[in-house]
Amino acid sequence: MEAKFLTRALSFLSIFLAIYAQSFGPDSLVPNYDNVEHKMVFYKIRMPLVLSCNVKNTESNDPLIWKKQGVNVTDEPSLRGRFSLIHAERKFVIDKAEATDDGVYSCEFNGVSKNITAIARVFVRVPSNNGVVEGEKMIIQCTVIGSNPRLSWTYGNIDLGNSTRYILKPDEKGIENAVLMLENVTKEDKGDYKCTARNEANDYLNEEEVSDFTTVRVKGKFAALWPFLGICAEVLILCVIILIYEKRRNKSELEESDTDPQEQ
Repeated sequence: MEAKFLTRALSFLSIFLAIYAQSFGPDSLVPNYDNVEHKMVFYKIRMPLVLSCNVKNTESNDPLIWKKQGVNVTDEPSLRGRFSLIHAERKFVIDKAEATDDGVYSCEFNGVSKNITAIARVFVRVPSNNGVVEGEKMIIQCTVIGSNPRLSWTYGNIDLGNSTRYILKPDEKGIENAVLMLENVTKEDKGDYKCTARNEANDYLNEEEVSDFTTVRVKGKFAALWPFLGICAEVLILCVIILIYEKRRNKSELEESDTDPQEQ
């Protein structure tokens, strides 16, 4: 009798566990994505990065486990003291996110894990003005921050990526097309040069590209010589004036000495 009861109890327990396991499956953990297809969330640098996951088919209030690149966020040195966990809302929040906070995060619950790729929107900056001497080399660097930036340059309506005169090179961080070079500048090269950046946020959310421009002013070859010649001319004129003044003063002194009465 006891054996039958124990068998039935174990059978009931196994059925219950099977039902429970089936009730909380992979589909019961649902991250909130900005782009569901690519499992991405986008954020602005120096603004909050908020990640959240919904938990279905359970009454448990156990907190989620959050990880970045497979490491628990509480053990990640770059996140120390910079984030908060809102367990009641199942959220992970960085109040002032940096470009380096991008990457693959995950939320975990009851052995189920889902990934969320955080993408930092791009931001670009170039010097507002550039002065170049005719015949010399022009170098303009486009500073960009954000995830996976793709840069392009335009001069008026000309795409400089298709030009044979201009050279586009990576910067010290390896970002392609970040440096614009022109070996032999002419006066016709003056004007506005625009650096444009985009990444997945622009691709998948149809957001406008971000850009910044610089105004290039081309100086003549002898532009730096004219101020020097002007200074030389001023010095020469001053020397002539001093020389004339000294001659007149000496002459006046000589005439005065000739008119003085002679000693008897």
